[in-house]
Amino acid sequence: MRRSQGYPDGGRYKQAGWCAIALALLGHITALHAQIAVSANDGKAVPADAPDTPRTTDSIVVLDIGRTVRSLATLAVPATVVGPPGSVALSSDSQLAIVTAGQVMGGGGAPVPGDVVTVIDLSHPHAPRIVQTLHAGTGAAGVAINPAGTLALVANTGADSISVFTITGGRLTPAGTVALDAKSRPVDIAFEDPHTADVVAQGTNKLVRLVVTGTQVSRGVGEIAVGAAPYSLALDPRTHMAYVSHLGGRAGGGPPGPKPGSVGIVDLAAGRMVDQIDTGVTPEHVGLSPSGRFLEVTVNNGSTTPASSPAFHDHGMMTIYRIEGAHLVPAAETRTGRWCQGAVWSADERQLLLQCSLAKQIEIYRFDGRTLMPGTPITFDARPGAIATAHSR
Repeated sequence: MRRSQGYPDGGRYKQAGWCAIALALLGHITALHAQIAVSANDGKAVPADAPDTPRTTDSIVVLDIGRTVRSLATLAVPATVVGPPGSVALSSDSQLAIVTAGQVMGGGGAPVPGDVVTVIDLSHPHAPRIVQTLHAGTGAAGVAINPAGTLALVANTGADSISVFTITGGRLTPAGTVALDAKSRPVDIAFEDPHTADVVAQGTNKLVRLVVTGTQVSRGVGEIAVGAAPYSLALDPRTHMAYVSHLGGRAGGGPPGPKPGSVGIVDLAAGRMVDQIDTGVTPEHVGLSPSGRFLEVTVNNGSTTPASSPAFHDHGMMTIYRIEGAHLVPAAETRTGRWCQGAVWSADERQLLLQCSLAKQIEIYRFDGRTLMPGTPITFDARPGAIATAHSR
């Protein structure tokens, strides 16, 4: 009786209090030590050859991608599979995620262009929280957070602009818009360093440079010409080299029919593309490994085209290249599922997660520097369309 100190349920309340503290500490420890990835999943999208497929709710899934891959939580968040897989960004401490949705569900029951930006608190990754819903420009697509975690930029494909947001205390504040050329169609964006960001302008086949001065962002000079229909961007601030996927392949046309896509290697310091390699039809994504030694390329491989198309294959491809100076050397390749999107690396570079939208799965591969070995995939209720870790954007 003494332990209750005169209160019949005192022991029970004290135990509940300690449990609450323990759970809070557990969440804090998980946030510090887990390797967090966030997958944005589109419930609206349906295959072109199966338009009556039931739609589900858009969502994010928080994943621990350490030694084993675990799903920690699912949260309803506007997302889209349309556009490059760069529509998710995490802060460098994995405490904050920003997800854009350039396509949302319209009142008529069909997807329409969107401009939604959702801010998610990941400080307790088992219980993520939406803390803000904001708006950028039409077709909000690629998003990037600067190294200091004080600025976020969103590429607005339909509005030909870049939305600027400051970040303070885990919250975003609109801080202006940078207008780009008409029909430039910005699709992806990344910070080159604290003072420079690079935008993939799909409509003009260029990388557009932005100058960052504190919280002020403006057009820079010296646009860089790249291949046809550039799409996804990865860059290494340590070497000032960038890698751009080209849906239309090498600039300059070629014979009619399906074009093999390509990846361009861009020397940002020199301001020019220095090499280009063919990849196969529709290189959807490029992803740099944490050390900068390897580049992952997701190739759609015609897997979303009708079976009658000359480009059709019943599988996608994932190729890993070893980076040697200004050159990409093939290191490993594997067949994948169809309609695949983004990919992320684990911190030790021994594991890759690949989003494959048709099967609503993330495929998991072990990588030893020479081969890719498939593991057991994770299946979702919606189609994964964009993914990021703190190191991938």
